[in-house]
Amino acid sequence: MADYRHHGQGHHFLMVTIAAQGQINPARHLARRLAGIAVARVTLATPLSSHRRLFPGSLAAAGEPDDAAEEAPLNLDGSGVVAYAPYSDGFDDGIHLDAVDGGLFLESLKSHGSRTLAAMVHNLAVRGRPVTCLLHTILVTWATDVVRDLGIPTVHYWIQPASVFAIHYHYFKGHQCFSYVTAEEKDSSYSIELPGLPPLRMKDLPSSISVPNPYLSAYNEIFIELAKYEKPKVLVNTFYQLEASVIDETTELELITIGPVVDKRFVYATEGSRDLFEEDSGDYIEWLDAQEERSVVYVAFGSLTRLTGRQIEELDLGLKESGRPYLWVLRKDSRPEEVGVERILKEGKGKVVEWCSQVRVLDHKAVGCFVSHGGWNSTSEAVLSGMPMVMLPQWIEQATNARLAEAVWGIAVRAEAGDDGIVDAVELRRGLDVVMGENDRAREIRKKAEEWKEKARAALAEDGSSSRNLKAFVNGL
Repeated sequence: MADYRHHGQGHHFLMVTIAAQGQINPARHLARRLAGIAVARVTLATPLSSHRRLFPGSLAAAGEPDDAAEEAPLNLDGSGVVAYAPYSDGFDDGIHLDAVDGGLFLESLKSHGSRTLAAMVHNLAVRGRPVTCLLHTILVTWATDVVRDLGIPTVHYWIQPASVFAIHYHYFKGHQCFSYVTAEEKDSSYSIELPGLPPLRMKDLPSSISVPNPYLSAYNEIFIELAKYEKPKVLVNTFYQLEASVIDETTELELITIGPVVDKRFVYATEGSRDLFEEDSGDYIEWLDAQEERSVVYVAFGSLTRLTGRQIEELDLGLKESGRPYLWVLRKDSRPEEVGVERILKEGKGKVVEWCSQVRVLDHKAVGCFVSHGGWNSTSEAVLSGMPMVMLPQWIEQATNARLAEAVWGIAVRAEAGDDGIVDAVELRRGLDVVMGENDRAREIRKKAEEWKEKARAALAEDGSSSRNLKAFVNGL
């Protein structure tokens, strides 16, 4: 019979996430920090489709640990191991979230995931590696039910900013500002005020709240689960100084800031991206080496955004008319088939790649601005690199990130879309001029970006606030 009790041989964390690069990245980075700090074993559980893309030679089935996919120990004594194991979300051949009904996806994720994750927990215990703590990200709160009767503690790992957590918390608590008086107010520039946050317009809210969204129920499940405990702990991928006001105002829960969770040492020590997408084999770093300092515009919209042909045309035009060199990440699956790279490269000073090491690019001395969708991983990496941003938010929490980056942290400009939802070339050039120009605002943005970089690095230092918080969390288990 499998023994799930902790025998003092060190913690074994099981971290569960979905098959999305935006969730896998912060999960992997935290896994490595936990493994090193806690002298622990961390198994990262992702759906089978993503596991196969991370480890193309893997033969592991859903619910089985994959010993062949272990990373090298982080500590000299052989401790601190990050391992991987697949579970099934019902889409073992892979699926783009845009291509499936959200409700159907969540139902399949929960039903298939619960069954195969339970098998994984059992199989790990049989092998003498019982799970001592389960961590889970957004959309997989059902994982807590899998281990509840086994007495394994569970902790939510919130991979978005604390501000977005607070917005959802107040929304589900029924805060009066969400009681829209009329539909006209909801559709206008009507703003709301929440504790510790700047005034937020409707367009600044997460899309899970601002528009009808099938994933809202999954967010609600997070807070239903947290409400079962007195002052529950939540690990948050941010650092205290960045969001102190909202953290201090959210007193009913213990928000443990442990970020920005970006493991640069691993990135620089590893060849290739080890992402769901194959890193471009081109010479983009050498190309950057040949550019003038802080002259290059880096353009990337994450792993899920699919741009329309019209939006790509406007970005292409704006970049070329800016006269600046640019490095643009534009995957085949993120653009319409009729949009060819050859046409984009014709004229202008650009280089287009399928995928790249974003951390390396943002750290490069030639890059002076990041044109981004504003996902939290990208925003965190920009903060840690001191990189000013022009933000074109698309969905999820990106609009909120853009509002905070521009109005609170002072490190970005939001490019405003027209009534048709398109950011045109003129608006993009405006943003680039504001961030990369020699005017007072541009200099202030660059100054703020450098200041936040130093604060982020201080938080991640051995005696920094985020490192202390993570150690205290482990010691308190």
